[in-house]
Amino acid sequence: MAKYLSVLFILLLPGFKLTAQHLSDDLQSLLPTLNSTDSLKVLGYARYQGAYHGRPLEATCKLLDTTGQRRVADYVRFLQRPGDPEPTTVRFQRDTISFGTVNEGYILLDSFVVINTGSHPYVVSSSKGSCDCTMLSIPKYPVMPGDSATVRVEFDSYRKAGKTLAGVIIYDNSRPNRRNILYIEGNVKPKGNVKTIIRD
Repeated sequence: MAKYLSVLFILLLPGFKLTAQHLSDDLQSLLPTLNSTDSLKVLGYARYQGAYHGRPLEATCKLLDTTGQRRVADYVRFLQRPGDPEPTTVRFQRDTISFGTVNEGYILLDSFVVINTGSHPYVVSSSKGSCDCTMLSIPKYPVMPGDSATVRVEFDSYRKAGKTLAGVIIYDNSRPNRRNILYIEGNVKPKGNVKTIIRD
């Protein structure tokens, strides 16, 4: 608590202000070309890159470091390209989550990390689970070349007793198929008094 109070005290000192970066020439020339809808998208993306909330677009972008400003400039160019995004290559750190054995009724949360290994922004257009047991949080913004993002997965083991293999399809602009399939596998121990039906 004392640490936070000392930071607050420093921020309240007369003459103290956060130092803004200069806007890069690249970003300086791109921002005026935006319409109002794209300006709001870029403002959201700049905040996603770590800029402070509650400032106009140019002032927000000035708060970003050089890397953040480069990413915002790349995002502006992406918004101004008509049509489908160019294909790119990606690599998932893993394509299968193995959760071992859990009791039925548990909800498991985990994530996949995707790295854009190509030269164009990576864009997820939609996703679909093979059953109602998976829900995703997919990247909201394009993943720029060299950057990574997280795909969040939730697996609800209720009524999934036995060995299970759930698939998640990510529709995107990746080569060669414009989609990636990820898996969640494991064994779900049934609750007591679960009926077993054996068919001949």
